[in-house]
Amino acid sequence: MITNQNLTQTIFYIILIILYLGGAKSQYFPLDKGATCQKYRGDNPGIQLCDGFLSNPNSIYINSTSSQEAIQAQGNLVRQYINFYKSFESCKNPRTFALLCAFLFPECEKYTDPITKETYAYPILPCYDNCMNMTSSCQISPARLSCATKYTFNNVSYSVFPKNTTTYRIDSLNYTNTCENTDLLANSQNTTIQQCFEPLVYHVSTNQAYDKSIGYVFPSTNTTCVVGCPAPLYYPNDWRNLFRLSDVLSILSCILTLFLIITLGIINPKVSRFDKINVMLLSSIFLQAFSGALMTFNGTENTLCPESGRFASYIDRMCVATGFLLHGSSLLVVQWWCVLSFEVWFTIFQVASLIIAWIPPIVSISKNEYSGGPANPFCWLTTFNYRRFAFWLPMGLFLCLGGVFLILLIREIYVIVSSNVKSTKESRFKILKMEAKPIVSLVMYFSCLLYLFIYDQWINNHMYIYTDSIPSYALCLLTSTSTKDCLLKAPNIAGFGYFIYSIRVFGIYAFIIYGISKKTLQIWKYNYFIVFIGQKIEQFTNATTTAKSSNSNNSSTTNNISVKASSNMETRQRDEDDDDSHSVELDSNSDAQ
Repeated sequence: MITNQNLTQTIFYIILIILYLGGAKSQYFPLDKGATCQKYRGDNPGIQLCDGFLSNPNSIYINSTSSQEAIQAQGNLVRQYINFYKSFESCKNPRTFALLCAFLFPECEKYTDPITKETYAYPILPCYDNCMNMTSSCQISPARLSCATKYTFNNVSYSVFPKNTTTYRIDSLNYTNTCENTDLLANSQNTTIQQCFEPLVYHVSTNQAYDKSIGYVFPSTNTTCVVGCPAPLYYPNDWRNLFRLSDVLSILSCILTLFLIITLGIINPKVSRFDKINVMLLSSIFLQAFSGALMTFNGTENTLCPESGRFASYIDRMCVATGFLLHGSSLLVVQWWCVLSFEVWFTIFQVASLIIAWIPPIVSISKNEYSGGPANPFCWLTTFNYRRFAFWLPMGLFLCLGGVFLILLIREIYVIVSSNVKSTKESRFKILKMEAKPIVSLVMYFSCLLYLFIYDQWINNHMYIYTDSIPSYALCLLTSTSTKDCLLKAPNIAGFGYFIYSIRVFGIYAFIIYGISKKTLQIWKYNYFIVFIGQKIEQFTNATTTAKSSNSNNSSTTNNISVKASSNMETRQRDEDDDDSHSVELDSNSDAQ
């Protein structure tokens, strides 16, 4: 971080820059026959310097040894230092910037020699009184910047800040002009002072420790500028794409998991023990996706950045709510996945899982731990220790147990099935086919959870890359012609995008594993309401009888539909029960065992 260990040296450095501008780059000597009057090129994008602070922007003086670009770069450096440091708060007024611009780009006048007919350019320098007013408002002592400074050339002295007039001599000719009163310009113009250059945002803090706790990020301990939100880790368009990725995955996961919950838990005529565990897992995934959907409906960027210069924190209810839901539901997901991998333990864990999963979130919310942050695509635990002990420790424990249980379950199923089939190539292939779904679910969920764990650990172990880039980022802000091109060092955007993908994709994976199946199709195909609606449509298109007979047929049809749906489901269930004797989803047979 940029510190303010020696503010006096900083002020002195700025004054040296100002003197350097006057002495090395802008030598307004009357004998400079190569000097020209030019039109001001305008400020660089996003960096306010002299637009609105020049008395005549159509005619500014540029000597033969410099250029507008070079002078502008040095002026931006001075202006950035004034804007950045809190110690120069009294300097942030129109008079200061009008004087600075009159010094950098003086108004230019032309004089034509009546004998040689040659035209010369002369600067109209800012007045001595304006300089004194500036040093007084900025609290700069005369020992550091003297407004009486003079340049001497060929035994002739010229005041940098003349008290009234300046006389220029070329050969035997004299030319006199009056100094420019920049205070008149400052008092007459309505240009708004740009307090901080983008992407920094102006914020005067009376209690920096408290402001940090509610989401402000200060690049220095002595500054009135804070880091803008989203953080300059990626370009704004990249941030929008990341937010859009999170929004799309969250909404899809919500819709697909809700569909599966209705299918397996509500309209399913025979809910097995396996289905109950699966519905609990899907409900957890739904809550996880719903936390992202809430951010989407509220605006992901608005949720993470409630103000342009402040990241979401514990004072922002939407951030806290989504962080709490994401924390608790993520723990529920891995716990129910663990139970699902070894469903025999369902009766033991069905109460304990609900209690255990919500203990860490409750403790975290009581400690105001949920917030956004420069590198957070969602509201999450603020400190690393809370992330480690309130999330990754229980997550890793249940993830490991689930993996072990699932491997043991697959092995046990293999032993049971192998004892009832011949050891042929066809039978082995059938066993692998039956075990494919739990194996795929293990790989898909485990790979996402493992990546989330590794990525989070890597980010925390390499945080120094981000912090070490802050000084170079600040230098870029001070010297760049376009501050929008300045970025802090950040993780690879592809890896960051996959991190968002991994936390939001669970619902889509669940639909691929359990939604696209013969069982789901059969449940919906023989559902009472679907059959009833289908019969109604068919009856409507084929209606040829009178209203009275039609009503009578409808009454009998309703009863027939119920009987038909029940009969079809019973027939289908008997077929499935026969298949389940050789299937990994041992719904009723595992109970008998």
